[in-house]
Amino acid sequence: MQITQTLEITKTIAAPINQVYRSFISPVALESWFSDFAELVPSENGRFYASWNAGHYAAGLIKEMVENQEISLTWRGQGEPRDTDVLITFKEEDDHVFVKVLHSNLGTTDDWIESSKAIRSGWEIALNNLKSVLETGLDKRIYDRPMLGIYPNQVIDEGIIRKFNLPVETGIQIGGVIEGLGAEAAGLQPDDVIFSLNGFELKGFNDFARAISGLKARDVVEVVFYRRDRKFTVDMVLSPRQTPEVPDSAADLAKIVAQSYEDFNVEMDKILEGVSDDEASFSPGEKEWSAKETLVHLMYTERWLHLAISCVVSDQRTGGFVNQLELIQAIANSYTLEDLVAELKKCEQITVNLLAALPIDFYTDKRRCFGFTSSFGQGFAKHSFSHLPQIEAAIAAARRS
Repeated sequence: MQITQTLEITKTIAAPINQVYRSFISPVALESWFSDFAELVPSENGRFYASWNAGHYAAGLIKEMVENQEISLTWRGQGEPRDTDVLITFKEEDDHVFVKVLHSNLGTTDDWIESSKAIRSGWEIALNNLKSVLETGLDKRIYDRPMLGIYPNQVIDEGIIRKFNLPVETGIQIGGVIEGLGAEAAGLQPDDVIFSLNGFELKGFNDFARAISGLKARDVVEVVFYRRDRKFTVDMVLSPRQTPEVPDSAADLAKIVAQSYEDFNVEMDKILEGVSDDEASFSPGEKEWSAKETLVHLMYTERWLHLAISCVVSDQRTGGFVNQLELIQAIANSYTLEDLVAELKKCEQITVNLLAALPIDFYTDKRRCFGFTSSFGQGFAKHSFSHLPQIEAAIAAARRS
């Protein structure tokens, strides 16, 4: 007779039971606390798949679901000897939810020792993160990590390599540095290309997380970067991660974003005053945007945000955003400068209106709203302002030509 063991992991979470339950049955929700990627069909015999950037994965079939009560499924993780069973139960107690995970049918032989340890550790880490995400909005996988203090821009390609005369074929170009954090202190500047971090070559954005995995704030890492064809090697002190402030209500968020747009538009109008359509259509160089093309990029960022808002509210993936130069050129050629500026401002107002209309149940759900609203309070406003020098430089180049 085969001897098996059952692991029991529990966690008490101060959140509504429907939010806790939904965190297990939505792929987007699972990615917010459990895995880096998830697919799940939330029904009997529905398939489940989760994977992590470190290379691990697990898959199974849902056997039974009782809303706000329990979920049972089969499970098989990478390298595990056979299928096992998972039962997750939810019990509401006053203003808390008691979550219990029973992971059963694990073996007791030597070939199960490491798998059993990894399974228990994985569930404990995941449930701790679920508690943090639902109670505070903070994903511990992000906020327990230190910060470099950079704004990553793009993985370098042939165009970037030629433009900046880079002697390397891999790396991440940065768009800027965050004031007061490690990258600024180490001397990095916009357009620098980070080749390696802590001994890890950077070939994609996920490599940042791998490079500082296990490190903490105030640890020191070696950074190799290029400023055009010049190579620099510096020590960088990792910074504590800053916790963004989230406005108290959707109306407050909309007011903050509206003010940031107003400030941006004042600066944009100053730059564009007296600029002709020909000047605004001038491209400074190969694969470089004209002023109008940059405005198209900002306009389509707003339109993407309109879709993103509806997707995030409904727990759906937002999809990517592609800056295809030929398409941007075609759109820019369809507008006069005056009409393009007016359309951008109209898109900004639609964004503000959508934010003001965010449902109360979304805004009170910390898992869904925290990262989304903090991005609007910080990243997106800075994104628009970051393109003003690009617009100004394109116009200056047009007037020199």
